[in-house]
Amino acid sequence: MRKWCIFILLFIARLAYGQFSDEQLYQAYMQGNLTLWGQYIDAQDWDKLTHNERKRLINYEYGYIPFLADQKRMQEAAKYLVSYQQHLACERAYLSKADYTAYLSAASAYAYLLDKSKLLSEGMQSFKLAKQAVEFDPHNVIAMTLKGNVDFYAPKLFGGNKQKAIEMFLEAEKLMEQDPNFYYLWNLPAMQLAIAQCYDKLGNTNAAMQQVNKILTKHPNFKYVKQTYLPELKQKKQKK
Repeated sequence: MRKWCIFILLFIARLAYGQFSDEQLYQAYMQGNLTLWGQYIDAQDWDKLTHNERKRLINYEYGYIPFLADQKRMQEAAKYLVSYQQHLACERAYLSKADYTAYLSAASAYAYLLDKSKLLSEGMQSFKLAKQAVEFDPHNVIAMTLKGNVDFYAPKLFGGNKQKAIEMFLEAEKLMEQDPNFYYLWNLPAMQLAIAQCYDKLGNTNAAMQQVNKILTKHPNFKYVKQTYLPELKQKKQKK
């Protein structure tokens, strides 16, 4: 009887984990509904996770916080930011210097995102750390995409440069496309969209359209790109 109970518990545990596969979390990202991400993050028992599982969780927290902020769910974003920062501090010794510094840069960026009065503190710290992360490992795609995001969003006065952002993103895209680990990770389509947005902001609508077509070839169910961003680009192109 005891063995049977243990078997049932293990089966339930595996079933629960299966509900949060990278493929399912990727599909949730494609639909622009990250409710499943919140469920996955909330369901984790940090103390019982392996280091690989902790790293995976941190990467989803990294993507979930700005989503909440974009949805104007600032109190929730602030709560998850605290957990994210705690997890980073706890796992520092087991992350590469580039990963840790990039994720730390994101934490500072999110702190500024939630409180715009922190531009000179958290905002500048994010910019500094993003640069350091790439210096630690020029081929670390997390560091590269974080640096690209900082270059994209930072004002020119503080070193922002959308052309540099595109170049960094394009290098990271090549590396991610060659790595099967990124097949169902949200990081790749998010960064590919950022490439299109960079081209768009620089006034190169044709290049942005080409990038969007590439995205939809790879990610045909990317709801935001298909239903919102692509129609917007087509309107811009018609006006030129």
